[in-house]
Amino acid sequence: MPRHPGRFLAALLIAAAATASCTRGAPHTDESVSAALRRAVDSKPPDLAAADGDRGREVWKEEQRFYRQGGYQLAWSDGRRVRGDFAGLLRALRAADRDGLDPAEYHLADLEAAHHAFTRERAIDFDVRASYAYLRYAWDLTHGTVDPEDVDPQWHATPRNVDLHNALESAVGSGNVEQSLQELAPSSPQYQGLKHQLASARATGDAAATEQIAMNMERWRWLPDDLGSRYLIVNIPAYRLDAIENGASVLEMKVVTGKKDSPTPVLADRMTTVVFSPYWNIPTDIVDKEITPKIEKDPEYLDKQHIEVDDRGRYRQLPGPGNSLGRVKFLFPNHFNVYLHDTPAQALFNRVERDFSHGCVRVDDPDALARYVLRDQPEWTAEKISAAMQSGTEQAVKLKSPLPIYLVYFTAWEEGGALKTVPDVYGLDRRHDAAKGQ
Repeated sequence: MPRHPGRFLAALLIAAAATASCTRGAPHTDESVSAALRRAVDSKPPDLAAADGDRGREVWKEEQRFYRQGGYQLAWSDGRRVRGDFAGLLRALRAADRDGLDPAEYHLADLEAAHHAFTRERAIDFDVRASYAYLRYAWDLTHGTVDPEDVDPQWHATPRNVDLHNALESAVGSGNVEQSLQELAPSSPQYQGLKHQLASARATGDAAATEQIAMNMERWRWLPDDLGSRYLIVNIPAYRLDAIENGASVLEMKVVTGKKDSPTPVLADRMTTVVFSPYWNIPTDIVDKEITPKIEKDPEYLDKQHIEVDDRGRYRQLPGPGNSLGRVKFLFPNHFNVYLHDTPAQALFNRVERDFSHGCVRVDDPDALARYVLRDQPEWTAEKISAAMQSGTEQAVKLKSPLPIYLVYFTAWEEGGALKTVPDVYGLDRRHDAAKGQ
């Protein structure tokens, strides 16, 4: 028997309170209700999930994880009365259009009707509906409403690192349901700028701008949560490269991107290597389509272009003046075999539309880019970089820290507080719009 029973009882009460605080904050669900909830959750997806296709199936899996993880407890009521957190959910869903999403997609009318018709007998159905609405909206904020591969088979989203069932677990009972959903949207300044422009377009009744802005907001959901404190971003239809630090551009230059029949791919990767005075290992399709016909017309073509052929029939252009890659290339290993590089064809940068390459990205100021990506390696001074570019001897330099790089496709963004738009050079906006109806 404890020497101080009063203190012992107080300790038990504190321990019990601490245990309760680790739950969702709701009274423990009656065992019979919990058992019925388990049967509902462990059965096949309900109609509202089935109607949402593949996305609905993924959301339903998240909902199953949520209830299993919580021991099949009611989240949105105590079985008799709806909890206050539900009001925050309704506010968030009604405001979904601020993020370019449609509140009706989250079965808002049915959810409000279920709220008005709430009874103890309908508590489980109400709970399942409310959780599904939260998770479906959370899914769209973090994954988007369209699979980018439906826009272009080569356009792969970079998975965002978010556990939606844990987000719901943390939100319910804490009074921050609305805030938790707001925090799931991309936090990048670029996304927030588009959100501001969306509100302005709606205020002026510009339907076309509203649609274009919402589409481009969607594409930010296909990028990682954290782009990095320092990264490179190439906006393909804008023919532009920016080096971003802490959300702001610190270096900008023109680029030339792929032609419509050899487009620059959308991807996320990390730059690892700078190659000075590079060889150009000529791809087989370029040899077949472009080099061979020129050899047939001019037997001395290879010598004139400083191209050699090895014993295995592979073509490569020697470093030096006239090399198609110019004086330097920047590598980020990817299965598309694209990279950034210099070019001897500087006149192309004076064109408004600059889709002339075979898919790689030609940069307007390779010297500045080389200095930027090697700035953490002080031995690579501006003079040493210039000498390596002019040496005519290939030299590869590993970056001390790989630098994130994103090749993206944005036809609308905010700049200087104003909306900027560019033409849909590859027709991906049209295909994106068509994919929304699938």
